[in-house]
Amino acid sequence: MENEANKFIDFIITQKCTYRCKYCSQSKNQTLECNNATKETIQAFYKLLDNIEKDYEITITGGEAILHPDFFEIIEEIKNKGFKINLISNLSFKIETYQKIFNSLKENLNRFDISFHIDEIQNFNIMLEKLEEFILSKPATTKTSFFIPLYNIDTKKELKIDKILRIAKKYNISYSFQKIRFLNNYKEQYSEKYVSHHTKRKTFAKLCFAGCESAVIYENGNAYRCYSSRFNHSNFLGNINDVDFKLNDDAKACTNCSCNCPKPQLYNQICIEKDYLEALKETGKNIINLPKLILKNKEIVIAKIKQFLSF
Repeated sequence: MENEANKFIDFIITQKCTYRCKYCSQSKNQTLECNNATKETIQAFYKLLDNIEKDYEITITGGEAILHPDFFEIIEEIKNKGFKINLISNLSFKIETYQKIFNSLKENLNRFDISFHIDEIQNFNIMLEKLEEFILSKPATTKTSFFIPLYNIDTKKELKIDKILRIAKKYNISYSFQKIRFLNNYKEQYSEKYVSHHTKRKTFAKLCFAGCESAVIYENGNAYRCYSSRFNHSNFLGNINDVDFKLNDDAKACTNCSCNCPKPQLYNQICIEKDYLEALKETGKNIINLPKLILKNKEIVIAKIKQFLSF
C-alpha cells in the first residue's frame, strides 16, 4: 500500500507542568502524581529511534517538557541520532532557557510551537516582550505556530488575545484556537469571534497509518497509535521497555467514529480505503477490554470526572 504520510513519534517525557490549567487535557489539577520518564524508558526510546528511519519527526512534549531533569540531554541525543525535533512550550521559562535550546539544536529544531494559557500568565506585558525575543532568537529554519485554548473568554481576555495575534501577523506566524473538549463534547465557552481550525473526520473502518508510521509514547513507556487511545484496546502498541516492542507493520482500521486527534489528519495518515471487518472485530475487543482498562486507569477516570463536574 502506497503512503505519502509524514511520519512522527511524540514522546511525553513528563507530566509535570509550570501551570495548573483548569481545562488541562491531563487533568493535572486532580491527578495525584505527575511523573517523569525514567532513565530506563528514555534508553528504550533511544533504542526505538535506532530502529526507525531518519524521516520521522520527533516531538518531545509534556506536561512542560523542559521540566524533565534530563531535557537537554534528551534533545541533544535525538539530534545526534540525526532526527528533526519538534517542541512546544507555554513560554513560562526565562528567554535564556529557550536561547539555550536554539543554540543546542540549531537546524535540527524543526519547529517550536507556543501554547498560550491566558489565565496562567502572571505578567502579560513581560510575556509579550519575551515572545518577540523568542521569535527573533530562534533559528531561521525553525517553524513556529501559536495555539490559544479558548476558555471563558471575556473582554479582557479578548484584548490579550488580540495582542498575541498582532505579533503573529507582524512576523507572519500561523495560529489556531483550541476549543475545550470534555467527554468528546466541546464546551462552548468562547466568543464567536474565534473559531477552531480543527474539524472532525468520520474515520470508522478507514485505514490509518497511526501506529505504523507514528506513535504517541507516554512517560511510563506505554505507546499508542494516537492521542485518543488510552481506553481503546486495539490502539495500544505495547510498552517500549519490552524487548519485543515494535510499531505496526502496516495501516490498520480505525475504530473511532470520528478522529478526535488532529495529528493523523495533519500528517496525512488517514487513507481512503476501509476495512469494516477488521474495524468490527477490533471494536468487539475494545468493548470486552473496556472494564479492565477503566480499572487500570481509574485515577485518570476519577480525575476526568472531577474536572468535568467542576465546569
